[in-house]
Amino acid sequence: MSFEDRLGELFRNEDPHAAGPEPAAVIAGARRRRARRRAGAGAAALAVALICGATAVTAGGGRPAGNAAAGNAAAELEAASAPSTGAAGSTGAAAPTPTGSPTPTGSPTPSSTRTALPLSPVRQVAPGEKILVTDDTRIWFTANQRCDESRESDGSWHTSFGCRDVRSDNLEHDKPSVYAQTSGNRDRSVVASFYLGPTPSRIVAFFDGKPTVATIVTTAGMKGWTGYYVVLPPMPTGDPSAHRRPAGPAIGVYDAEGKLLAENPGTASDGSDERAPQRL
Repeated sequence: MSFEDRLGELFRNEDPHAAGPEPAAVIAGARRRRARRRAGAGAAALAVALICGATAVTAGGGRPAGNAAAGNAAAELEAASAPSTGAAGSTGAAAPTPTGSPTPTGSPTPSSTRTALPLSPVRQVAPGEKILVTDDTRIWFTANQRCDESRESDGSWHTSFGCRDVRSDNLEHDKPSVYAQTSGNRDRSVVASFYLGPTPSRIVAFFDGKPTVATIVTTAGMKGWTGYYVVLPPMPTGDPSAHRRPAGPAIGVYDAEGKLLAENPGTASDGSDERAPQRL
């Protein structure tokens, strides 16, 4: 006897007059529903297997596995289904917004700060010690004098300007003042002189607007003055017919803050006045 016949016999023995559906029809419907549930469970298992397989491939590619990979896959699917904006890389992360204040259109670019001139090197020598400035020029200082000499073509040394006493009455002693004596040849020019006043930080020669820092010279016994020298390119000669003065640099003396203490004006190569700036 089949299962369905046995079940029907049990129903009839329980209540032979009861009305209702045939047991065979009830059992057949139950079997159909069970079959559908099995098919659904099989499809779900297949989907799980496919997802697990995709996760394994993703993990092998160096991307996050498990739930993180599923989340990334969902995000990529959502991005792919979103409307395209036409911009390259629109599915990537949004670019960070700059935190600084934007420069207004048309605003000037800040200029770089001008580099300050170095301090003048200080050379301390013994009184009367001769300093070879170039191969044909040398100078020396005492407590009260500045002296110089130059080498002649035969190798002998002769005085150029001689010695100058800083205590002379024809010098300005009531305010800081600087003096310049220039000698040279077709290869170079040498300015070697002195400054009366408080100790400076810089002595600078200006020629055609170009600054050259001079060397300060001190010796024992100096009081209220210092010597200096600087080597420059050759200076153009004067032209008396054009009433053009011989060219020579302007000499400026500056304190530690770059303020002009004293000046000796010069003449530029075009004959115009050469001046030292009031502040470096």
